[in-house]
Formats: sequence, C-alpha cells, structure tokens
Amino acid sequence: MKYLPLLLPLFFLFACTDSGSDAQITGEWQGVSWIVNGETSDRDASQVTFSFEPTGTYTGAFGTQEEAGTYRVEGNKLYTHAEEQAEKMVEVALSGTDTLRMKMNRAGTPEELVLIKE
Repeated sequence: MKYLPLLLPLFFLFACTDSGSDAQITGEWQGVSWIVNGETSDRDASQVTFSFEPTGTYTGAFGTQEEAGTYRVEGNKLYTHAEEQAEKMVEVALSGTDTLRMKMNRAGTPEELVLIKE
C-alpha cells in the first residue's frame, strides 16, 4: 500500500528501447516482476495493475491504493495525468503484444517493473 505513491513517480527517467503506441498499450496489465538494482526485490509486483482504455483514460493500483486519470503515448513515452496530480512521463518498452517493461530510476537506484497483458 505504501508503494503506490512511489510507484507512479518512479516512471520518470525510464530507459527503454522499444516504442509503444496508444493501441499497443490499451488493455489490462498485471505486474509479474519488480527488480531493484539488478536484483529481485521484496516488492510484490503482482499487486500492481494498470488498465489503459482506448478513450485515453487509465487506472492504476498497488494493493488497495488506486489512481485514475488520462494518458497518452508519444513514441516510446507514456504520459499520465492522475486526477489532482502533476503529469508524469515514462518511457515504455513493449515485447511482443503481451509484455510491458518499465525501467525506472528512484533517487539513483534503477528499478524495472515488468507487466503482462491479461
């Protein structure tokens, strides 16, 4: 529960190579892996979910914490604007049609969150 406020700001400073698009990212995503500084972390990635709608809205959750707002994809950058928050930007990398990788940098510590399409 305490990680959601950290999770979405973490999406800043992604370093990925594949590009995404609104159509490719649309759907329900479930976290499967969370790596911190190159090693498996104790964070429960299965508690992370995202839903990206074709209408440009999204919801995100980590356990019982949730947020909702609008999103857009430009090249390989995902921009989210949660209600009553500042817009955030991350780079996204899609592997095939069912794997979304988010590489993050939290205060100099690299993190990677991997999600699969449900």
